[in-house]
Amino acid sequence: MREESEIEFEFFSEESVSSLNFQQKVLYSEHWEQLLEWLRTEGKEPENNVGYKESNVRPVARRIHQSFNYAWERDHLVLDLTPELADQFVDGLQEDDVTTKSGKPYEENSKRKFVNALQAYFRFTEQDWDPTTSFSDEPPSFNSDPFNRRERELLLNTSLEYRSPPTYSNLSPEERDRWKAYLAQFLGKPKAEVTRIDWEELRQSWKIPALISTALDAGWRAEIVGRLETGHLDLANDQIIVPAEVAVKNDKKWEVALSNRATKLLEKWLDQRSNKMKYDDSDKIWLNRRGNTYDSGNLNTLLSNLIEEAGIEANGRKLTWHSIRHSTGMYVYERERDLGLVANILRHKSLESARKYAHPTPETKQEVIEGIQGGAPV
Repeated sequence: MREESEIEFEFFSEESVSSLNFQQKVLYSEHWEQLLEWLRTEGKEPENNVGYKESNVRPVARRIHQSFNYAWERDHLVLDLTPELADQFVDGLQEDDVTTKSGKPYEENSKRKFVNALQAYFRFTEQDWDPTTSFSDEPPSFNSDPFNRRERELLLNTSLEYRSPPTYSNLSPEERDRWKAYLAQFLGKPKAEVTRIDWEELRQSWKIPALISTALDAGWRAEIVGRLETGHLDLANDQIIVPAEVAVKNDKKWEVALSNRATKLLEKWLDQRSNKMKYDDSDKIWLNRRGNTYDSGNLNTLLSNLIEEAGIEANGRKLTWHSIRHSTGMYVYERERDLGLVANILRHKSLESARKYAHPTPETKQEVIEGIQGGAPV
């Protein structure tokens, strides 16, 4: 029988897998050995059976292991990384939540090497993965574009009618039948089981408006949306108090100011939430329709649907959940010209991290272009 003390890991100590139980450690060690063998024999160019040089195997492997640790610290005790978890890690790099042992942000070159290591890992597992953010040795830049002010309002207004059917009594039998087919697909149940209660709940739901309005205020990272609980709400004071253990990669509580609009929408949602059986055994503020917490994958799906229904045109931009956060930081800086305030609202550890939001808004750039066209006609 294999004793726990016999488990050894090349390139790191057993202490770095302390989040795992004995059986998980055994399985992870086997996975790790297979990964190292693959890195050495074909990891660099699998199609040509070209592996990494031995001097490069260690840094690539340790970066992959650090990605696992990041997931484990967030209660994702997985033995295989998923593209969604890799996205969360890369978002952490971009936001400087993933830091060196001394607590300093990684340089862009180091961040790029982490992405390269993760790409190697997904070659090993034969999974498709397109990084949400790219890094280079040049100054940092976003891989997602911000929404403009008009689009932010469109997102909220669209959320008020998101997947909302017309009034039941105003539809003809044929129209009603078509809507029931649509609702059945959306709810994941047979059309014959769609009831008037389902119909009315979707017509009056405040869940998505409350989620979008608070995201527009706080610029939530996708990861934290799934962590928020009703006990964190302090709506009497228009705020959400995020405890240190819930805040992503932070050791202090976080007081998030809310607009009056967001507070009212949250109050309406909490009233509805209290009558939904799905939430009887959950403290989470929001669960998706399958009863799972929100993450970057389903939040981006939700956002894509809202963008489509709102008629927002990408026009070459990359619009993701992070675009909400990007736009919040951008407009806070435009209004106050205060990097400290941007860092505080978006929960950045340094002013340097907040500096990436200090750029002209789309409206400012348009005003400048219009202004320089004011010369005499030719």
